[in-house]
Amino acid sequence: MSEKDFIGFTLSKLQEVGPRPSASSKEWDFLRFIKECLESLGITTGWEAFPAPSSYTWGHLFLWLGMAQAGFLLWVAPLWSLVSSMVVLFLEYAELATFPLVSALFRFGESANVVGENGENPEVVIMAHVDSARCSLFFHPRFVTNPRLSLLLLVYSSVCITGSSLLFVLFRWGILFWVGLFPSFYLAFLALGHLHREFFMGFSPGGNDNGSGVVAALEIARVLRGKGVPFWVVFTGAEESGTWGALHFLKRYGSLLSKKPILNLDSIGTGKLTVATKEGMWKVYRAAPHLVQEFKKLRDTGLHFRPYLGLFTDATPFLARGFEALTIIALGENGLPVNWHWYTDTVGKVREENLRQVVAVVTEWVEKRRGLPA
Repeated sequence: MSEKDFIGFTLSKLQEVGPRPSASSKEWDFLRFIKECLESLGITTGWEAFPAPSSYTWGHLFLWLGMAQAGFLLWVAPLWSLVSSMVVLFLEYAELATFPLVSALFRFGESANVVGENGENPEVVIMAHVDSARCSLFFHPRFVTNPRLSLLLLVYSSVCITGSSLLFVLFRWGILFWVGLFPSFYLAFLALGHLHREFFMGFSPGGNDNGSGVVAALEIARVLRGKGVPFWVVFTGAEESGTWGALHFLKRYGSLLSKKPILNLDSIGTGKLTVATKEGMWKVYRAAPHLVQEFKKLRDTGLHFRPYLGLFTDATPFLARGFEALTIIALGENGLPVNWHWYTDTVGKVREENLRQVVAVVTEWVEKRRGLPA
């Protein structure tokens, strides 16, 4: 099957499956299709199930409301406010750094990874998540302009409440109650907005995020298999509920991945193809510098190079733990994925030219690493 036919075939299947919520039957249906594709290519394929939340909302509600109550109760229970805010601040930092403690308590669903192994000692690992997100008013195209600012407001609110609690316990300055009160209202607003998300919003079709990455990863696997390159390709579940597929893969294979380049493909179907030089939420991590330089040395790729500071990706857990990882993503004029987490993220809006460009770039990068003629 030619590249055009294979990409068209997988896009058609993506259209047929539609939205693929984390830890859902639709996610599993698409994972089964991916497994069949890899097996048809002669790639050794494994299915690895793991517990996962169906949404990130519930763990974050605990954190947001836990911090908000500390601000509201500062005047009447200052010591409780201090202790509870310090605990929640630590848990929030861990959560946003991809070391989830609270969200782990909400793993009531089951997701899975499909791992394709073309050789026991891969020269490169390609990743793409298969699930799609529940929409939210916070991601309405009119409102989603600067998620980094929203994140900084979240961090500021949490630090402000904790700092106000500490100073109030020490000095009893009345104004500190008001300093901590406004951030508490902001966190309560976030909680209410996400409750609305869970009960009143549907799911994104996930054409760009991240059907596009899946389709490109499958085609890259087909091409590299034909060239005899040892590689692994990993299709992760439950990324949208907290990178649980990546975390499971890390837990199982981390000892084998040392010094292996890990390339994550996410939302590449519409916009300017970009190498994310930095990513992360609370703590920002640099992509592996030598991998960034390797892509910069490729000619006529059309790639852009800039930080991506929207939300975490499947590469973030690897970067947080010192692995050599990098994300390729496509960004719109506002520096964010196009049709991000919204109903307009349809398969029909995925540009096949983007997918073919990513396949060509990644194939050339792998060949350059091997010293093969490109």
